[in-house]
Amino acid sequence: MKFRIIDSHCDTLNIMLNEHIDMKDTYNHVSFKGLEEGNIGIQVFAAWIDAENTNYSPYGYAMALIDIFQNLIAENTNMLMNVLNYKDAKRALSSSKIGCLLAVEGGDALNGSLENLDVLYNLGVRLMTLTWNNANEISAAIATDTSHDTGLTPFGRRVVSRMNELGMIIDISHISQQGFWDVCEISNAPIVASHSNAKHICKHRRNLDNEQIKAIAKSDGLIGINFYPPFLTDNNEADIEDILRHIDYIAGLVGIDYIGFGSDFDGIGSTPRGIAGPEDFPKIIEGLLKLNYSEDQIMKICNKNMMRVLKVSLK
Repeated sequence: MKFRIIDSHCDTLNIMLNEHIDMKDTYNHVSFKGLEEGNIGIQVFAAWIDAENTNYSPYGYAMALIDIFQNLIAENTNMLMNVLNYKDAKRALSSSKIGCLLAVEGGDALNGSLENLDVLYNLGVRLMTLTWNNANEISAAIATDTSHDTGLTPFGRRVVSRMNELGMIIDISHISQQGFWDVCEISNAPIVASHSNAKHICKHRRNLDNEQIKAIAKSDGLIGINFYPPFLTDNNEADIEDILRHIDYIAGLVGIDYIGFGSDFDGIGSTPRGIAGPEDFPKIIEGLLKLNYSEDQIMKICNKNMMRVLKVSLK
């Protein structure tokens, strides 16, 4: 029970909705078995808003995924518990249950309505990734044409401020460069990149440059290391050593206090060699021990750093 993990991003809800796969299966990256074997204390489940899905409006898609999440917990209360605040998070880490924190990936879910942000919060959403790869009513995204990077819209600025008021964590993974700096200017709470890596190690546009990493640390936020090979290495092939390399680099740049895990399981097409799902987190911990990270430093990466963010951010 020593190194309980907080994983700040997975996309399992979408697979459950669209492919009707149950977490009792091991078809997913994330399964009940894998969560238990990996000693996951809290798993953040993202409701990823696929803007190209024509079966739903973005808001309707969010509602369908939230329904999946709520049913998942209601049907497995012997194993899972909802995390709505810091006290819930502490209780999850000290219990035998797995805490589940609901997120939304893609502010498209708001359909341009600030009132819908309150609706999402009241339904249990405690973290929102402002954009996915597409620009939306909130901001441009990093995957869009950077020559048209207008950053946060006036609506996006109101969203950031309201998220601070509600106690909802702002996630800047996927957002454009100007959008990132606009969030840093406006937010008075820690900023999280729930599933992003260091651009110095891998030049993918989804990764964070040194100044962005420093800004997240200055906000007392967190960077969750993403396990997608194209975000780990420039040749798209990766193993556990590459995960460790990103941790090592960020620790050297800003210190150990701003690093966590954001696997992106079930949202990535491949995983590093040796990593099949959350059951393999112990291999990463073993790698950190071999690099002479202390147990306290590893505990910070595993859960203490994210717990600090939850304590400050969640009302």
